[in-house]
Amino acid sequence: MRLLIAALCLLPLPLRADPAIDRVLDDVVTPGFTSFVAATGALERAAQADCRASSDGLRGAWNAAMDAWLSVADLRFGPLEDDARRQIIAYWPDKSGHRTKALARLLTPGNPGLADAGLFRQQPVSVRGLYGIEAMIYDPRFNGYGPDDPGCALVRMAAADLDETARAAAEAWDTDFAATLRTAGDGANARFLDEIEARQVVFTALLASIQFDINERIGLPIGTVETPRPLRAEGRLSGRAQRNLELALAAHERLAMALAPDDALMTAEDFERVRFMAGKLDDPDFSGVETPTGRFRLEAAQTALTLLRTVANEELSAALGVTMGLNALDGD
Repeated sequence: MRLLIAALCLLPLPLRADPAIDRVLDDVVTPGFTSFVAATGALERAAQADCRASSDGLRGAWNAAMDAWLSVADLRFGPLEDDARRQIIAYWPDKSGHRTKALARLLTPGNPGLADAGLFRQQPVSVRGLYGIEAMIYDPRFNGYGPDDPGCALVRMAAADLDETARAAAEAWDTDFAATLRTAGDGANARFLDEIEARQVVFTALLASIQFDINERIGLPIGTVETPRPLRAEGRLSGRAQRNLELALAAHERLAMALAPDDALMTAEDFERVRFMAGKLDDPDFSGVETPTGRFRLEAAQTALTLLRTVANEELSAALGVTMGLNALDGD
């Protein structure tokens, strides 16, 4: 018996589940991608049924897909990072105006890229995904097409391509990456050597996403006092710049609370404050940035969000035992 006990003691102990990672997967990743895939599938069906830009069904399905995307957009690592899926799904900001030029080139009668899915996947990311479809539906330079025009074919092709990309990301999470996160520290896990590394990648993604709001969602339309730039706002064409910000904030909060639900009290208070300020902007497309009142409100929200990021960095890093990682928004 003593020999058996000694032998058992030599066996590797099973990994202890990390509750922070379990909450992220169970409360954010799984329901988020389930909703996103359902929404992109509905968008593809709506495009097949009526691809015209004036279609209420198409517009409603596109808006629902955008809503669902914002619930998973913070997961800027793993499956969304692989194969440039994040860029394909949501290429924004388009600071150099690539989308308009690329769409104009693609929208020619008989273009093979509008008839073959493989050729469409070779097109610039600026014409693909949610923002390519947004331009076709809402931009008056493109949305006058009829059911037999190239514009209709592009919308259908882009919707199908988006759905395929969303499903590929969801499948990668389901079949591989979720287990990779859960087994951090396992000897066979070459991606995450311990649970701290797994927490680190999620935490870094959260802070990078908040910084994205500060720099891009709010910072781009604010511009400067002398030159505000409302035309650079995300969702300007569809009139949902404010909605995107509000949904992004809600997604940030869900991820933060999944990471540290009991140790982020100040972060939770700051999220409540920023969400309240964003809800009071009363500026769907951020065109109000050209007025003193509108600019003041947006700058105040930006300042509050900057403070929130600082508090979240300090509070969550202490709770999780991690530090801020390097990411693209840090300029590294």
